[in-house]
Order: sequence, then structure tokens, then C-alpha cells
Amino acid sequence: MKLNQHIRSLYYSPNSFYKHKRSLHSNNITSLKRNLESLQTHLLSELDFQFSIIALTETRITNFKEIDFNPNISGYVFEYVPTPLSAGGVGIYINENLDYTAVERTFNPAFQALWIEILVPNKKNVICGVFHRQHNSPESFLSYFNETVERFNACDKTVYIVGDFNIDLLKSESCNYAYIFLLSLQSYSFIPLIDKPTRVYGNSATLIDNMLVNNTTNLLSCGNIISDISDHFSQLCVMSNKLMKRSVNGVKKVRDFSHFSEVKF
Repeated sequence: MKLNQHIRSLYYSPNSFYKHKRSLHSNNITSLKRNLESLQTHLLSELDFQFSIIALTETRITNFKEIDFNPNISGYVFEYVPTPLSAGGVGIYINENLDYTAVERTFNPAFQALWIEILVPNKKNVICGVFHRQHNSPESFLSYFNETVERFNACDKTVYIVGDFNIDLLKSESCNYAYIFLLSLQSYSFIPLIDKPTRVYGNSATLIDNMLVNNTTNLLSCGNIISDISDHFSQLCVMSNKLMKRSVNGVKKVRDFSHFSEVKF
């Protein structure tokens, strides 16, 4: 089984991609505390651009109630899910011009996930999720992934899923778990937007980070941004203005903990 034949991602330098107002950026940050300054320099100085959404994996934030550093980036609201281990954790910086609701957070040793719903006036809302999967319990991850994707996909809304899945899709024809994961994506009509290696180290080149979407109608471009924030490239996708739009109704940004579970946390 091969990746989608109609999507061709590219490699970009910080100054070479199409800078559109509606865009999604994803990066394995390998410790937000240690690399926050590099992230801000990379995004605000080199790129000279404000993404709509900045999704991060491997934040290594371990406390839900208190963070031992200031994670704020000017112009963004930060939501996160911690990790119970020394690695992992996810976070999302949402452009302050977007109204949103944090709809689900999942926290366990196998994976961490955060889902938000972006409120789009006079149009269907957009759902965005970020994952970090540890190297253990693949069955647990796949069970949650399938159940959640099926539930959100049934809402008939555009859904973006990004993250470090630790599943090399380049090996989908030789690795059974990669094959099952790709088959699962296709069964829910999700398309991987990245088809080139996202982590290159020594003689190894793997496609373990990705952006998945169930609707490519508004997609303008996608690919990897070559950077040295961590040993993973950043990913981006750029959409047309029809996808996300600033609210004119003054809807307040809120944290919705209706799906909060002490068992999961």
C-alpha cells in the first residue's frame, strides 16, 4: 500500500514557502522549555510569519496544573497535555484572532492527545488534533485513534490531525503496523499530507511525523521546513481563507473540560 498519489509534499527553507494567512505548523520540539527560544526565533524572525495554529509534540511538560517556565508566545493562546514520562507531551498555540474550544485531552503512558475545535462564523467548524505516541503499546494508541477519528469524522467537519506518531509510513509495505495504520487512515478518508522523511539522522531517514486531513479542498501547499530546532523537520500546510476566519461575534475562547477524566490523567 502506497501513500496518496495525488499529494506531493516539498522541502522548504524558512523563506521559500507560500505565506498565506491560514496555515498550520507542526514540530517535534524535543523539550519546549529548552527550545522555546529557538522556536520563537525560527517562527517569528526567520519565517517572519504568524501561523494560525502551531502544534508541538515532545513538549516534555509533566505537570498539568503548573508549568515551571513561561511558555507564552506573543499573539497566541497556549493549550497543552502533559506526559507522565520523561518524554512526550503535546501542545497547541492558537492564534489569538481565532475563537476555539478545547474539546478533549488524553494523557497516558502510551500516547498524549489534544483536540480543539475552531469556531468559524457562518461555516462548519474545524477540528484539529495533535498526537505524540510513545514507542510502547501500539494497540492502545490505534484503538483510541480509530475510536476518536471515527467520532470526529462523523461530525461532517474538516479535521486536521498532526503529530509524531512514531510510525514510519515509508515502511507501510514492509512493516505490518505501518500498513495497519495507513489502512486505518484510508478507511476514514484521511490523507497524509507529508510523503517525505521528517527525521534524517546518520543513514536513517524516516517519515514518523505527519499531517492528516479528511478534506483537501482548501489545501494550497504542504511539506517539511528544514530547521535545526530539533532532530525532526517542521511540517506545514497552507490553506485558503475559506477554511479559518476571525470571528465577528465576539465569542470568548474557553477551555472545555467536559471530556476531562481523572482516570485518563
